[in-house]
Amino acid sequence: MLFNRKIMVIFVCLFLLLVLSILVSLWLGTINISVLDVVGSFIGNDDIDLRKMIFYVRLPRVVMAVMAGAALAVSGCVFQVILKNPLADPFTLGISGGAAFGTAIAFLSGLFTITSIFFVPLLALAGVFVSVFIVYVLSSYKNFNSNSMILSGVVVSYIFSSIVMLLYILAPSGSVHTALVWLMGSLSYVDIKILPFASILICAGVLFLTFCGNTLNLIALGGEKCRTLGVNINLTIKILFIIASILTAVTVSICGIIGFVGLMIPHIMRKFVGVNNTVLIPACALSGAVFLLVCDTTARIVVLPIQVPVGVVTSIVGGIFFVFLLVGVERKI
Repeated sequence: MLFNRKIMVIFVCLFLLLVLSILVSLWLGTINISVLDVVGSFIGNDDIDLRKMIFYVRLPRVVMAVMAGAALAVSGCVFQVILKNPLADPFTLGISGGAAFGTAIAFLSGLFTITSIFFVPLLALAGVFVSVFIVYVLSSYKNFNSNSMILSGVVVSYIFSSIVMLLYILAPSGSVHTALVWLMGSLSYVDIKILPFASILICAGVLFLTFCGNTLNLIALGGEKCRTLGVNINLTIKILFIIASILTAVTVSICGIIGFVGLMIPHIMRKFVGVNNTVLIPACALSGAVFLLVCDTTARIVVLPIQVPVGVVTSIVGGIFFVFLLVGVERKI
């Protein structure tokens, strides 16, 4: 009972932190808006300019930050269970390299200025699927062995990154700047027309993986246990692998490469809620949403009027976190 109460308290605190983070993110920015005006805009404020700023500029960015944070954190948690490697995250599988390749083609071709707003995300998404497919095929020869997956992801990532560097060298300087900002991870380019589609996909994926919590617990126990209980471990891993990859692909195709969320959040939440994935996955979703929202708000106001890419902030925080983690492990040894 005490354990259940502890979990409930943690979830209530995470939910309240999420609500507070949303309000603060809507409040702070290049132009600060009072909390009363933020609340008033949702209940009938007549200020048209204020409502436009809230509903067409800040709210889409806040929603995408919540969706992206949840998707990356949950994907990281799932990949760590599947690969049985605490250092696994969505980008270990070469997803970042594939997205970078697709985005580089979209930006450097110049077609994104004359085609649909979906052009850049779709090409980035295509690059992600290509990289995931290559990793999937390569690792299938070793029955999806953890080491083979990680090694395949690293190899694919290096290959795509090298191609992207070559494209940047050959491209005009103006196009390179826009592509680099996006690749560093930015929520500045989120379009309200893309948001409903991305939100539906991410919510469906997170819910599906949450309901698969017990299955992930069985996978964590090992192949023999799964077979004893009648679970087809190879098929199950393939399905979970594809769903988690789609979650990451949707996020990266819109927001760019945002590192350390999928790597760091599962580590932190295991300290609070344990290793039971039925609890850990929704906890990762909430905490990932809060973390990325706080990082994005910080990125918007830390060097006004310049907006720092949120991927820079998450990388700094993630790097510091793992330095302390490394020091803690060394002291225990």
